[in-house]
Amino acid sequence: MLTVIHHPAQLPPGYMIHGWRVVKLLGAGTYGAVYRVEMNGHPFAMKIAMHRPSSGDAEQADARLMRELGCLVHLRHPNVVGVHGFGRFPDFQNGWLYVLLSFVEGYTLAEWMERTHPTAQEVVRVFEKLAGAMDYMHGRGIFHRDLKLANIMVRAKDSEPVILDFSAGDYTHAEDLTDAPLPPGTRRYRSPEAYRFLKEHGDEKGARYEFKVTDDVYALGVCLYDVLTTPEPASGSPKAAVEGRWVPPQARELNARVPAGLSDVAMRFIARKPEERPPSAEAMRRELAALAGEVGPEWTIPVHVPSLKPPTAPASNTDAETPSARRVRRARLVDAGVALLVVAAVAGAFMWLRPTPPTAVLREVSGRPVEPVSHGDAGVASHSPTPVSLQDAGPSPDAGDVLAASSPGVALPPLDSVRKESSAVKRAPIVASPSTSLDKKAPATNARAEFLAKCAAASAAVALQLGCPSSAQVRPEAGACPKEAREAMFRGTGNGGLGHQAGVGVDITIDKSQPGLPGDEGVFRDGAVTGIVFRPIFSIPKGTVLYGRLWTGDGTFLLARYTEARLPDGRTLPVCIAIGENGPQEAWEGSKPGAVVYSRVGVGYLVDRWP
Repeated sequence: MLTVIHHPAQLPPGYMIHGWRVVKLLGAGTYGAVYRVEMNGHPFAMKIAMHRPSSGDAEQADARLMRELGCLVHLRHPNVVGVHGFGRFPDFQNGWLYVLLSFVEGYTLAEWMERTHPTAQEVVRVFEKLAGAMDYMHGRGIFHRDLKLANIMVRAKDSEPVILDFSAGDYTHAEDLTDAPLPPGTRRYRSPEAYRFLKEHGDEKGARYEFKVTDDVYALGVCLYDVLTTPEPASGSPKAAVEGRWVPPQARELNARVPAGLSDVAMRFIARKPEERPPSAEAMRRELAALAGEVGPEWTIPVHVPSLKPPTAPASNTDAETPSARRVRRARLVDAGVALLVVAAVAGAFMWLRPTPPTAVLREVSGRPVEPVSHGDAGVASHSPTPVSLQDAGPSPDAGDVLAASSPGVALPPLDSVRKESSAVKRAPIVASPSTSLDKKAPATNARAEFLAKCAAASAAVALQLGCPSSAQVRPEAGACPKEAREAMFRGTGNGGLGHQAGVGVDITIDKSQPGLPGDEGVFRDGAVTGIVFRPIFSIPKGTVLYGRLWTGDGTFLLARYTEARLPDGRTLPVCIAIGENGPQEAWEGSKPGAVVYSRVGVGYLVDRWP
């Protein structure tokens, strides 16, 4: 009996696609789904485009996966994810496109730093290999264009780094899939010259930035800077700002454990001017190789003070890992549940001790149920999250009506295994739990603990007056941006849209009733908010009014979502603009429940999914 599948993310375990047996779904996102599959007992990662070629898909999921395949077939390197085959199903001509990739067990680069506590020597070794792999790619006319911590895995068995997710990649004579001024990518890792181009030519019709070797060099340099300066990059601890005209602080200034020579090299890689960076990935590799022989205590101790967290099992390049934002949200739900249970216990004791009234009054304390956390198999850094980045493929693909077909796919020679990026669901940096004595978030965490303690000791009425956590105050869940808003933001200006792409940022006065400069302290609380564009960008002029909502939870974070924009020309458009591209922003010192301190001007990101 043939099973008909109506969606690429609905393949059941045991389903057969051209000889590959589906084991489990690893992750799914806007562009596709990634599965762990097996053939002859060997594991592979199968990425399936979310739409068929003739579906009229505005996201061009099929074309994006084909573009990724076009990059990978030119590459055969131990530090680049391998491709093993491709095909379409159930119809070999018009079915869903799938690509077979190497299955990689290990950690994303962020997780590797956080879980294994590498030394400076080990960091240098990993980045030297990454630079070598990047030079190999460039020599074959391939640009990655989205190098970041989530798109690099470190294999568990041998600590070899693997570059994943070429969904934003480019190769010679590849067809353009977007008409935006800048190529696809992630805002933090874009080079300063790309932003200068957007500022100077973003309003010009047909303007296109020419991506260069130094753009990929810069992105890998930001990755190095982040692992040296961010103690817990996978858990959402805040990263030092690298965007803008000013040079970021020296890595050694932010982390005294970073050797001076390594700090200097990292800063050259992210120099504001491209001519001050290594002219090629090979030059980058040579600078790192010159440090490989360094010895001494500062080179052989962990770059960051090890946290007290227990290590987790390795992920795979195709597994979907739980985003940090979701973990924190669950923790907050648990906090709220505990507080409510204690309040109920206090109220119950009071009712039991007081004289029994003629008529018993029953009150129900309601709240959202706390969902059990299922850790299942190791999470994946796939290209997805990334909800989690799905395997090492770019946009996640789509599975489709699948038959237990026997027609073979187009097989390619086996390649070296590589690991994949984080899931299609982006990680959401948020306030993490306390770890070490160097944790800069300790004051906020202590305040939070004291606040919850007060809630636990209070009666129900007092708890409500205090503003103790309840389900209503928990940050909203991540989810897809409405289609109308995506069309309005990403449609060309000639068709009435804003002509931008996901990830573009705009400076916003978060609450127009609190005007000021970036860095000026504002005080925010939950509820409706009206923002105003502080600094204009292409097609979003200064003075554009944004309507949305703020969440501050228990006083440890700020999350703003704007859903409507009123432009100075009178047009009103639906939008999805979030303060914090990856989720809630950590509240500043002095914050408390109902009064969160944060910058009056923040960066709002145009997103296709709410973080």
